[in-house]
Amino acid sequence: MSNLLEITEQYLEEYKVEDVINPSSKVLFILESPHTQEMKYGYPVAGSSGVEMTKFIYGKEYKDPFGKIVSQVDKYNDKYNDLQEFSILNVTSAPMQAGGLKAYNLSDSDERVVNILEKLRTNYKSKLHKNKDWNRVKSILLDNFKKRLTITLNNEASIEYLVPCGKFASTYLNLIKEVEDIIKEKEIISDIPHPSFNQWSHYDSMDKLRALLRRI
Repeated sequence: MSNLLEITEQYLEEYKVEDVINPSSKVLFILESPHTQEMKYGYPVAGSSGVEMTKFIYGKEYKDPFGKIVSQVDKYNDKYNDLQEFSILNVTSAPMQAGGLKAYNLSDSDERVVNILEKLRTNYKSKLHKNKDWNRVKSILLDNFKKRLTITLNNEASIEYLVPCGKFASTYLNLIKEVEDIIKEKEIISDIPHPSFNQWSHYDSMDKLRALLRRI
């Protein structure tokens, strides 16, 4: 067991993509995990999902990935208004799919962890799993997520809104919010889909996000 915990922690550290936290932000988007483009560029939502977010927030004519512009406020603030209002945090700091690490030569230990992460990703509805190794890895993910989120909220008092994007992010946020008072203090914008596959263009629940963007 201890070996699995150790290699999981090593995996999360070796392949992590740093969250993007802007000091004066009001809105914290919470997404699932990095994938190919995020590993390539080193910031969250660096690919097509990030483009979908930018188009929704700023207009269909804008094509820069959201992670790119939010991580470089000084560079892009002339083109995109109020970028400093946004931050981005992934539930899992490293990829949960082997496909996100095609450019890397994974060790047997890495592959063992990724295999479990893929199972957790698709079985997110279950609080506990029959497989004890899954539960052990999940506990590490939750502890890591909780630590990064609570540090962010404690350090950045300006954050008022949490926007979990997708069912995985929503589920994992729900698992930790009941034990962390600082999370309860924030307004959670629920039922927002993950921005992949143009989902932000089709869901009625996106009216909640539109209303939030008007408020800030």
